[in-house]
This record gives sequence, structure tokens and C-alpha cells, in this order.
Amino acid sequence: MGSTFMGLETARRSLTTHQWALQATGNNVANASNPGYSRQRLSIGMTEQLSVNFGGTKAGQFGTGVRGETLARIRDLMIDQQYRDETVKNSFYATKEAAFSRMEDIINEPSENGLAKSLDLFWGSLQDLSVNPDDTGARSVVRQRAMTLAETFNYMSSSLTKVQDDLKSEADVVIKKVNDLLTKISDVNRQIGDAEPLGALPNELYDARDRYMDELAQYVEFERKPVDYLNGETRGNSQRMAEGRIDIVVNLGTKAAPNNVTLVDAIGGGVGKFDGLELTDAAGAVTPLTHAEIPNGKLKALVEMYGEGANEGIDGAFTVMLKDLDEMANQFATAFNTAHSGNIDATGVAGTDQFFVNVTSAADITVGDDIMKNLDLIAASKDGNIGDGSGALALADLKNQALAFTGGSVTTNSSIGKYYQNVIGNMAVSASQSGSLAKSTFALMASSDQRRQSVSAVSLDEEMTMMIQYQHAYNAAARNITAVDEMLDKIINGMGVVGR
Repeated sequence: MGSTFMGLETARRSLTTHQWALQATGNNVANASNPGYSRQRLSIGMTEQLSVNFGGTKAGQFGTGVRGETLARIRDLMIDQQYRDETVKNSFYATKEAAFSRMEDIINEPSENGLAKSLDLFWGSLQDLSVNPDDTGARSVVRQRAMTLAETFNYMSSSLTKVQDDLKSEADVVIKKVNDLLTKISDVNRQIGDAEPLGALPNELYDARDRYMDELAQYVEFERKPVDYLNGETRGNSQRMAEGRIDIVVNLGTKAAPNNVTLVDAIGGGVGKFDGLELTDAAGAVTPLTHAEIPNGKLKALVEMYGEGANEGIDGAFTVMLKDLDEMANQFATAFNTAHSGNIDATGVAGTDQFFVNVTSAADITVGDDIMKNLDLIAASKDGNIGDGSGALALADLKNQALAFTGGSVTTNSSIGKYYQNVIGNMAVSASQSGSLAKSTFALMASSDQRRQSVSAVSLDEEMTMMIQYQHAYNAAARNITAVDEMLDKIINGMGVVGR
């Protein structure tokens, strides 16, 4: 038979349980604007049944109330993994898109200030000189256009090199960030391992670890492997709902990665290429990585845009563009110097083959000192006659002359204009592809994040509904206590007083 005071205990348990449920709901509301917070819900379960004999052979079981089972966060690990997988892909393509965008800003084609326009103006000045070979002003324009062309080469090369250096600096920052995040995850793992065996579910630590993993997914591809759950049995955790400690296994392609990988370090760094990347495990063992084994994500995108030379010798997109500019400057200036040396200048001698100097590098090409000092040294004649402009016309015809381009990304015999069009076309195709894939992966990432938020994020409307429900349950439990108290008061103070 149940205790006379059983109703009080049942109502007290309900009161306490719904008080904790209201506390959990209030905490959700307070963290509604906290990024990375997973809403929490108190799991409510029935307490033990009490068997009661109604008399004779009749019996039944009465419930003794409710109790809080566990305070767990609402999270879907599968959706989390999908979100991180898409984040890795989007980070890779978005990083390349951003780098190509900076390259396109520097190349700036078509425009009134690009290399193509500078070439056209230079060819045009030579044609004008061929009409008026004895005009000092026409010669001055040729020299000025040549200076502008050389400066355009210089600017493009130095600007691309600056961005390339920025990419390497950014890669170094990413590597440090990866190391820092892996260290933080390791520290949180240790705290989780200390709390779970005591019966607690450290939801705040779970959220912190997930935030670190979300951020890590921007930089490198990795796999989340539990280490406290094996063959359906928990290992050291008092609750089966405990998430346990995890290993972060960096994806190294075909190479087997030990579970205790903790660091990713850069090896040196050459001019225009990384000397290589290596992975260091917790024991200090170093594993050099081939290009194919570099984890996907922002880090790999930066390596591919910068260049990597330790193994396969991958030329980065900026290294390729700089090589193309050097090849253009070299082939153009060499052909021009050769043609110029075959003409006769205004002093009656053969033209100099140093019209352009430092021609092997787009960063250094410039107009020769002799031309800068004396306009008469611009060779515009073929027969030595001051009025002959056929030499200048021959120089202008170099615009359509096929040159042997072998040191850049395209091996071809073509004019410098067509070669430059091929270079710009290749850049545009790569940039467009990266941009298209960045948009596609962003849409998938946003869709995954939306599904994740629908599970884990705090909905104020839902929380207010739950708050009203718990509030009514709490008030009902309080009213139940009052009713039972009145009943007990009647039994204790109102019964057995007849005849007194």
C-alpha cells in the first residue's frame, strides 16, 4: 500500500522536473543569438511504478511521478559531417576564385590601361614614325610608348609577385591556424574525458569542439573518429549518450594517416614554389607529403595557386602567369632589338640592339640608356636617308610576326598579340571554372547548414511554446501539492474529533 504522503512526493518530483525543464528552456532563449550553440532539452522519464493491492485478487500499478533523465543537446552528427564536407570543397574553390579575381584585377583586360592597349599604342607610334621619320616629336612618342610598355610589364610582374607572396603568407597563417585548432580540440577532448565518467554530459564542451571542427573544415579535410565507443559499448563513459573523445584524422589521400596526427608544418619555401609540406605526428615522426596527399581545403588551394616544387613540381597559377609574362617580354624585346639593329638611325650608323634591356624578365625590362639619352638613336630608316621610314614600318610589322614561344604555358609560333590572347583565355577559363564551382559548393554548403540549423538552432517560437507547456505543468504540480496538503490537513486536523 502506498504511503499517505505519496501524492506530495509525486507532485514534488513534477515540480522539480519542470523547474529544470524551464531552466533548460531559459538557457536556450538566452543563447538564441550565440553562434555554434546547440539547443538543449531535458529528457523526462517516468519513475518506478508502485504495485497496489485493491483487495482480493485485484491489483494494479500506480506511477510515482517523473524525473529528469538527462540534459542533452539536439545535434545530428551526420548532417554535421555533410556540412563540413561541403565546407572543405567550398573553401577550396572559393580561395582559388578569390586569388584568380586578384589576378584578373592586375591583368585588367580588356581595358584602356592593360598590356594589350600598351602594345597597340607602341605599334601605332612606330607607324606614325614611319610617316614622319625626321620628326623629333614622333621619335619622342615612340620612346614614351616604349617606356609605358616596359612599365606595364614591370607593374604586372611586380603586382603578381606581391599577390603571390601574400598567398604564401596566408598559407603560413593557415598552417598555424590548423595547428592551433588541433591543439584546442585536443584540450577539449581531455576535458570531456575527465567529465563524462562522472555521469555528466558536458554540452558546452561538445559545442566548443564542434565549433573548432567547423572552423578546421575551412582549411583541411579531416575525418572525425570516436575513440570512446567501440563495438556498441562505451569505454569509460557512464552515459551511453555521451559523445566521448574523438580523433581528428587528416585526410592524406592514399597515405595511411595515424590517428594521433596533430601538426601540419611547411618546409621552407622557394621562390615561386613551396619547397614542400610535411605532416608531424604527436611522437615527432615527420611524413613528407606529395602534392596529391596535401589535404583538400583552403590550404591546398593556396598551394596550387602559389606552386609546390618538392615532389611533382606543380606550377602555381601565379607562377604560370609570371612565366608567361617573362616569355612575352623576352620574345618581344629580343625580336624588336634584332629588327632595330638591322635599321639605320639618324646618325647614319646601324641601330642599337639594346633598344630594350634586361629582356629576360618582365619585372626588369626597360628602355636602354642610349635611347633614353638620344632620340636620334631610334633607327627608323633602311637606306640611311633621313626621310626613309621603311625601317620604322618594319618594326611596326613585328605586331603580326610569328614568334617562337616555348618558355610559357603555351608552346606555339604566333604573334605576341595572339599569344597574349591565349594566356588571357586560359586564365579566364580557370577563373570561371573556380567561380562556378565555388557557387555550386556554396549552395550545397548553405543547404547543409540550413538543415543543421533546423535541428540544432534555437527557435524562439518553439522555446516559447515549450516554456508555456512547462509553466502550466509546474503550476499544475504546485496546485496538486496544495490539494494534497488540504487533504492531509483534513485527515490530520479534521478527523477523529467527534465527541471531543
